[in-house]
Amino acid sequence: MKKYYYSTLLAMFSVLFFSCGEDKDSIVEFSTSVTVSAPQMAVSEGAGVATFIVQISDDNTSGSAISIPFTLSGSATASEDYTAPTLVAQIEQNEASATISIEVTDDADVEENETIIFTLGTLPAGVSSTSTEATVIIQDNDSPEFSAIVSMSASQETVTEGDGSVELTVSLDKENVTGGTITIPLEISGTTTDSDFSVSSSEVQITANATSATYVINITDDQEVEQDETIVISFGTLPSALTSSTQNVTITLQDNDQSNTDIELTFGTPSGNAITIDSWTDVGADSYLVVINTENSFSDISDATSQLASTTYIGYGEQVIYSGATISALEVSLLSANTDYYFKVIPKSGSAYDNSQSTENQSTDNCVTTSTTEGQVCFDISSDLRIITSNQLSNHAVGNFPNADPTAIEVTRELDLTPSYTGQAILVYDETGGPTPSNDNFWQFGIATNGVEFHPMGLKPWEHPDTGEQNWEWQAKVTEEDETGLDAYGAHVTSQGNYHYHGDIVGLADQEDGSRHSLIYGFAADGFPIYYKYGYSDPNDPTSSIKELLSSYQLKSGARTGTGIAGEDYPDGDHDGFYIQDFEYVNGLGDLDECNGREGVTPEFPDGTYYYVITADFPVTPNCFFGTPADDWKIGK
Repeated sequence: MKKYYYSTLLAMFSVLFFSCGEDKDSIVEFSTSVTVSAPQMAVSEGAGVATFIVQISDDNTSGSAISIPFTLSGSATASEDYTAPTLVAQIEQNEASATISIEVTDDADVEENETIIFTLGTLPAGVSSTSTEATVIIQDNDSPEFSAIVSMSASQETVTEGDGSVELTVSLDKENVTGGTITIPLEISGTTTDSDFSVSSSEVQITANATSATYVINITDDQEVEQDETIVISFGTLPSALTSSTQNVTITLQDNDQSNTDIELTFGTPSGNAITIDSWTDVGADSYLVVINTENSFSDISDATSQLASTTYIGYGEQVIYSGATISALEVSLLSANTDYYFKVIPKSGSAYDNSQSTENQSTDNCVTTSTTEGQVCFDISSDLRIITSNQLSNHAVGNFPNADPTAIEVTRELDLTPSYTGQAILVYDETGGPTPSNDNFWQFGIATNGVEFHPMGLKPWEHPDTGEQNWEWQAKVTEEDETGLDAYGAHVTSQGNYHYHGDIVGLADQEDGSRHSLIYGFAADGFPIYYKYGYSDPNDPTSSIKELLSSYQLKSGARTGTGIAGEDYPDGDHDGFYIQDFEYVNGLGDLDECNGREGVTPEFPDGTYYYVITADFPVTPNCFFGTPADDWKIGK
């Protein structure tokens, strides 16, 4: 009660005082609240000013200006990024706000956006605040010094006429931060004409903040038979900020139209196991493939991959027997007698093949091996076997032998048509015993395509000089002319007149000069093919260079440990290459394994096979098998 009483008295006193003596307008009680704001939250460097407004809740009726101090902060720097004003906002009598305009500096620096933060200071008596801070962002208006590397790539570099279009991608190695579109001019050349394709523009545009753009080339599907053509896309004059890592992109346009001319083959007179093709219709193609099959069924060839060709037919399936630009006669051999074969010529223009050609068939004639004066050999395919019948006389000149003359001896050999590689070497001969029926490892190595057999490479043992006892673990090397009576073709005869090869088959392979992969020159007893010494430097790449394949055997160093006199059972002297045992196999020394073979592609086996090689260096004829030979290839059985 006392508090209320004194308050009432004080109020009455105040009224009485002002009524009695003082002018009531000379003293004014004024209070208000203040806020600060920025009409534009962001301003570009070149826009002039950043504006802040200091606003009170009512008009200023205090009788004088109200001074409100403030501070400026933020990432922008006074005097560098803006001109600092007097740090006091004056709200005049009867006004409700004050505007602070801060001049922004328009410099040339490339920089990130910066801020000016306006903060109210200590407020005068009677003034309170509801908002003490406002921010304006200064946006940089300077473009960066932009440079980039531009490249191009095509969705496909080979396209067939009917495939529709090719998409070209033009790319920068960084984002386009210029703030605008980069225009890149393109130039188109090549062997095509405007009728082969169409484009909508001669330039490509990479928009702001993007790294790439696409350019579509629409391919025209015409009806003309034509060679492959090229579309070459290059950069024109590039903007100064760009350099290129790609000079151009070349797109090969393949024709999808086929010739209306049907190709006809002209065959020669069939003879035994061979068919001769004399010629075929010239339709003006760049080159031709000739394909053979035992069935009237051929797959389409649709790409420009390397086509291996060989006139020795492996006896089954589809095989290219000719690949070239000229039309010349060829003889296809290793064919079964009295059998129909189908042929197809596929012309090639550029890299496009015309698979529409029809097929033709031709039959082989009878084949006999009854002559006693000239070499004859017949081939046949039966189920999973390759059957070779021969009178074992050669098709080339032979030497003169003191023990016998070559004699016609008819023989039939069966081989596995699709042999398996076992990885386990089987010796052609067993060094622990002589060439008798009791020696279970005593094989003919194989048979040549001319019907002459390949025999083991030794068969002349060391004899004790005193006792005459034979040691078959030391056998004289029989691979070169005059060694145990070999003729110039690496062969000699048995006492029964059986002519057979031990050494280099130079007579049989007289057309091999190292300019191409060797043809097949025979089949080993396990069924794998036998080639001469020239093959691909990379066994799995038919486009690699041709080289002479080398064995991995070398002459042993030092001397033999025998004395060659009574009481010893093996020869003395240095390892000079006279005996087979003077040599040793060194894995990886040459191109071939211990059986003088390797795995790889050949013209007759484009998908790859294991095969043996007759080399010029030891062992010349292989001395072991990596397949499984049939028992009827054993000598003396």
